Amino acid sequence: MVDSVRFLTLEGVFSQSIDAINYVQEKKVDLIFLEIDLPDIQGWDLLKAIPNHPLVIVITAKADYAVQAFEQHVVDFLLKPVQLPRFLDAVNFAKRIYESRQVQNHLKEVIFVKTNGKWVKLEIDKIKYIQAMGDYVRIFTDTKSWVVNKTMKSILEGLPAPLFARVHRSYIVNVSRIENIEENSIVIDKDIIPISEHYKADFLKKLNVI
Repeated sequence: MVDSVRFLTLEGVFSQSIDAINYVQEKKVDLIFLEIDLPDIQGWDLLKAIPNHPLVIVITAKADYAVQAFEQHVVDFLLKPVQLPRFLDAVNFAKRIYESRQVQNHLKEVIFVKTNGKWVKLEIDKIKYIQAMGDYVRIFTDTKSWVVNKTMKSILEGLPAPLFARVHRSYIVNVSRIENIEENSIVIDKDIIPISEHYKADFLKKLNVI
């Protein structure tokens, strides 16, 4: 078990909410294991007292807290008694989210693409999706689209992996711009983008599906 969670370091254990709040506000904490029924307040109130709180895994004996937990955008919800396989699933999922956020925090905010004989600067977060057009691709942004002489493979290699996913032989999407997924299609700003079975499994692995 130790080898499986060697990336975790226990920094503190608190039974009083005020002690936990003070610690998190003063120290850098990446992940909280939160018991909901604390001696002084509910765990939900503790989270509200910590703006921009770290990743949270809830641990409780009450299954009916599950809906409220995910409404609070926790990473996972573990029922007591916690089984080792379930614990490992939760902490490894938290690790993937943490690493993804770290990568995003260090990403270049812009890319430059050559179109119509000039280099154009595109903001990463403004790219919605990319469509294949033979030997070219069309990059759709919030304001317009750009045609670039690139293959889907090469354009994808130049984009930040945590943010972009190929969902079809003709489409790459910015995962953060997805509004919803309906069966085998994605909705981004009312545009419908197909998902092919060939890419579906890898695509779903990039999503925070609960």
